[in-house]
Amino acid sequence: MPIYANYAAGSPALSEAAAAELYEYLGGLRLNAGRNFEGLEAGTIALRARAAVARLFGVHNPLAVIFTSGATLSLNMAINGLVRPGCHVVATSVEHNAAARPLEGLRKNGVIELDWLRCAPDGSLDGGDVRKALKKNTRLLVMTHASNVLGTILPVKECFNAAREHGAFTILDTAQTGGVLPLAMGECCDILVFAGHKGLGGLGGTGGFALGDAVCGEMLPWIRGGTGSASDSLDMPNFLPDRFEPGTQNAAGILSLAASVEEILRLGVEKIRDREKGHTARFLAGLRGIKKVKPLGTLDPERSVAVVSLTVEGYDAGEVSRLLFERHGIITRSGLHCSPLAHETCGTFPGGTVRFSFGRGTQDAEVDAILDALSAL
Repeated sequence: MPIYANYAAGSPALSEAAAAELYEYLGGLRLNAGRNFEGLEAGTIALRARAAVARLFGVHNPLAVIFTSGATLSLNMAINGLVRPGCHVVATSVEHNAAARPLEGLRKNGVIELDWLRCAPDGSLDGGDVRKALKKNTRLLVMTHASNVLGTILPVKECFNAAREHGAFTILDTAQTGGVLPLAMGECCDILVFAGHKGLGGLGGTGGFALGDAVCGEMLPWIRGGTGSASDSLDMPNFLPDRFEPGTQNAAGILSLAASVEEILRLGVEKIRDREKGHTARFLAGLRGIKKVKPLGTLDPERSVAVVSLTVEGYDAGEVSRLLFERHGIITRSGLHCSPLAHETCGTFPGGTVRFSFGRGTQDAEVDAILDALSAL
């Protein structure tokens, strides 16, 4: 059996409970929510998923949970819906391209001013630097909760509090922390973006965002189309969730998300976090005994999620990933991980790193086998 160490890219399989529900659903009649009476089932699935996601992230209004195809579309919708011509936006130097590319595109097109907060080479950030970066016209602060390259958890509460005091809106990317780190949205951000297929354990092509009260009247729809509601108007509905959910929903994907998030709630995010910290600590301790291997990040499981990137002296990152797979059946990810900014920050651009990331299915024996394989190299 292969050893999967690429949870930062996606969860490799549905849980048994989620898979059973999905198989049952796929065997029946699948109709579009809001377009016919039988399609009410799809609407009910979405309501169930909204309630589960709202509970997980501390969102007081489940109708403010919006479903999309994933974190990338969600970030594009949130960023483009909030910016205004001539405004100033701040983001960090470890952002994923899902946020960095839309921001850079807006800057190049002359829509916004943009500044990157420089993180330390280990991915850490001094929260006080945010106040120095804010300007009179700063409208938006965008931050990832944890780097998908270095695993480093950023001080989002401190940073977002400073932005709020300044009158700026805040967007939090939880692609690497959803279902892994305890989080209450009301304590930090205006918009929380989540990926469904990573720590939340749903199918690929799922995800979304949650809106806080302060931002509902400010965010404009970036994508428009049919919603099955208010069809007498050429304007998007002004109520949630329809205002931000045009088109046909991915009911099967949303069902997988509902079932998986409910299972996370039963297990408890704190227990999941403790288990993943254990795997990270075990891996980092083992790496200390392997010559020519250089792990990156804080090297502190308390300050990171279960993501460890490393370089191996004398080896190209892609070559290491290939050898680990061909000789030992270990699945990793090498390269720049859709985050060139993070690699520039830690000094591994353009060669990149080999990334190991662990999740709910990881076993101690698998961590040990990965360490043995690296030693063999």
